Amino acid sequence: LEAGLRTHDKKHPYPEEAYRQSISRLADVHLCATSENKINLDKENVGGEMHVVGNTVLDNLTGTQISYNNDILITLHRRENHKLIPFWYKQIEDIASGNPDLNFIFVSHPNPDSRCYLKKQLSNVSIIPPVSHKEFVNRIGACRFLITDSGGLQEEASFLKKKAIVCRETTERPEALGTFTYLCKSVGDLPEIFNKVKEDFVPEGECPFGDGKAADKILQLL
Repeated sequence: LEAGLRTHDKKHPYPEEAYRQSISRLADVHLCATSENKINLDKENVGGEMHVVGNTVLDNLTGTQISYNNDILITLHRRENHKLIPFWYKQIEDIASGNPDLNFIFVSHPNPDSRCYLKKQLSNVSIIPPVSHKEFVNRIGACRFLITDSGGLQEEASFLKKKAIVCRETTERPEALGTFTYLCKSVGDLPEIFNKVKEDFVPEGECPFGDGKAADKILQLL
């Protein structure tokens, strides 16, 4: 599953990129989310069967109600960002202070490197503990847009017709860039990208990562 996801940078995301490249050389059946993923595997000459089926993570989102309230949903936890966490938080705090009409909601992560600065730096942001998958999906469906460094959340957001600012140097899901996702490579770029998305937060087009029927397709293949 998720075969062919690539950044071609072993340090981003770490350690997932190295794992993915290694697993592709062992697998006999590659279940790709997108045609671009299959192209990546073709270039690597990994061998085995290759099928484009979408991602099963989206199968659980069908039927979710979609609306656009004033919530800006935030998650930050990646290893690559740990040294930058206080700087991301400071930037988010400044943006929240300048946008009192919006509700900034930070879903905390169990990783202590992500949590240690939360209450110290985010006085204008509501901090909530980790929530169940169902509640989180409902929050995505209702929010205006997202700020995140998550991988899978890029797919979930696009399926639920939400834009996401991705706080990372690169992404293994480039198919959504410019329509559903916007890469924020450095902390200083966040205000400009935020204002751009704020003015045009309803995306156009279809989710590139599947139609919510991946499991059925995989079952037929197997």
